[in-house]
Amino acid sequence: MFKYLRYFIFVFCLAFQTTSFGITLISWNIRDFGKSRDDNEILAIAKVIAHGDIVAIQEVVAKDPGGAQAVARLVDQLNRMGAKWDYSISDPTNSRSSNISERYAFLWKTSKLSVTGGGPRLLCELSTSVEREPYFIQLKYKDIVIDIINYHACTHTSNFPERDEITTISSWLLKNKSNNILFAGDMNLEIDDIAFNTLRRYGYRNVLNGESTSLKKKCKNGEYLCRSEDNVLFNLRDFNLNSFKVIDFIQKEYCNDVEWKWVSYSDHLPVEVKLINK
Repeated sequence: MFKYLRYFIFVFCLAFQTTSFGITLISWNIRDFGKSRDDNEILAIAKVIAHGDIVAIQEVVAKDPGGAQAVARLVDQLNRMGAKWDYSISDPTNSRSSNISERYAFLWKTSKLSVTGGGPRLLCELSTSVEREPYFIQLKYKDIVIDIINYHACTHTSNFPERDEITTISSWLLKNKSNNILFAGDMNLEIDDIAFNTLRRYGYRNVLNGESTSLKKKCKNGEYLCRSEDNVLFNLRDFNLNSFKVIDFIQKEYCNDVEWKWVSYSDHLPVEVKLINK
C-alpha cells in the first residue's frame, strides 16, 4: 500500500510541476488563416491549442480584415473553454506584394503571462533582408522575461532565399542578446541546413530533429507526412526543456482524414514545447 502511495505522490508532484511551474509554447502555421474558416473549424483549431500557454501563429491572412478577425474569433472561442486568453496581431509584413504579405499572431494565457518590454512588434529593421520580417514579443512569466521570435520564411522561389533570411535573423539574435529566447516558426528549411550553424555555435538548440510537420494532400499507403521545416530553436538561462512533440491531429489510423483536415485545420502540424523554470 505504501509503495502505491509513494507512486501516487510522485505522479501528482510531477503533474503539478509540469502544469504549474512551467509554460507550454505551441507554434503553428495555420494555412491561409482568415475569413474562410467557419465556426466549426475555429472550434476544432481551438481544441488543438487550448492546453498551451503561448501560441505563435504563422500565415494569418493580411490582404483583407478576415485574418485579424479569424484570430479574434479563435481567442473568443478559447475564452469560452475555461481559461482567459489575450492576443496580439501584427501589421502586414512589408513584403513585395500583397500576395506574399502575411500577419502573425501571439496568443497567451493571462493567468501565467503578461506582456513586457514595450509590446510586440514586427522586426522592421530586417525588412530589407527578409520577405516577411519576424514578429517579436517579450512575455513575463513570474519574474522571468522570455523573448519569442515568430517567423514564416519566404517560399523557395523568392528573391530572398531562406538561407539568407535565417542568416540575417541569426545575426539579429546574436546582437540583441536575451537570457531566454525562443525562435519559432516555419523555416522552410530542414534543421540540419548550414543556415542554422551560426546559432548552434552560439549555444542554440533545436527541439525537432527531422520529424515531419507538413501534410500531404492525400493519404497514400498509410503515409500523410512530408517535409520537416517547422521547428523551435532556443537558448535559455532560466528554463529547462521538459518535453517537445509534434501535435499530430491526423493519426495514422485515420490517415484519410488528411484530405479534409488539410483544408479545415492546416497543411502543417503544430510544434509543442514545454519548459520548466529552474
